[in-house]
Amino acid sequence: MGAVLTLFLKSFRYDYVLLNGSGSLIFKLALLKWLVPVHRAKLVVLDILLSTPISTRDRIKALIVRLLLKQVHLLLLYYKNTEGLQKAYAIPARKFRYVPFKINRPELVKASLPTDGGYIFCGGKTRRDFATLFEAVRGTDLPVKVVTTDNRDIRQHGSFLDAEAAPDNVEVVILDGSAEQFVAHLAGARLVAMPILPDICGAGIGVYIMAMALRKCVVISDIPGTSDTLPPGTAVVVPPEDPVALREALSRAFYDESYRRGFETAGEKYAWQLGGEERLLQSVAGVLCSDFDAAQRRSTASNHT
Repeated sequence: MGAVLTLFLKSFRYDYVLLNGSGSLIFKLALLKWLVPVHRAKLVVLDILLSTPISTRDRIKALIVRLLLKQVHLLLLYYKNTEGLQKAYAIPARKFRYVPFKINRPELVKASLPTDGGYIFCGGKTRRDFATLFEAVRGTDLPVKVVTTDNRDIRQHGSFLDAEAAPDNVEVVILDGSAEQFVAHLAGARLVAMPILPDICGAGIGVYIMAMALRKCVVISDIPGTSDTLPPGTAVVVPPEDPVALREALSRAFYDESYRRGFETAGEKYAWQLGGEERLLQSVAGVLCSDFDAAQRRSTASNHT
């Protein structure tokens, strides 16, 4: 808490405090801002991750989060569909801004040689729906490679992998978190499957952009960050938790080369247009500058009246 207080005191000299998805820090600073209403810096949060409140405990926590988020000036997200967040946490639509994400580790992606290893890749951590994937490919000839970290890690991100339930055509690879190994498995796939559990926030965006940059056809669940963000023709979007739809989409993309190639071309073009970290930082700075200019114009207009 000492570090939070130090940051809070420093922030009196600034117009904005930008927080990158750090839940604990967000809420501590929001509480301090509520306690000290003369604090002038505006809190801006990039990529907050919230879930639908289900249990009584969840709903109580959500009420507290609602109150604290009133102290947040803007929420910058990598997706456009914010209806779930608005409803669950009573956040007005005017507080949201869409910022396109970037290619993670572009230097590693550029150094990788994409090949067709004849398998479907499924990987990542956040809200991955491995159970639906297993049901979708069970009894088929589709070879699948699941690449992730162990359950102690992915459980913190809303995922669980029951490796014993995997069909014979699924290989499970548990990594130690190495980006190089992850990208190597991704680069060797024929196509990429990303079944994701539905919720009010987006997930899997970093992985699908990286896959597209490696010229891979992506089959992904329809959640915030997919159909609301991706241009038509860049990915195969299927209903979440629907093993039949997922099986049909994977089968067609795996066996129909001309169909798959269309998504590979469009997805690759889209991913590289997004650029890397510098472009993302420029986009975030652009949002803050626009907001600041708008506030200055309102202030000037108010003084004239």
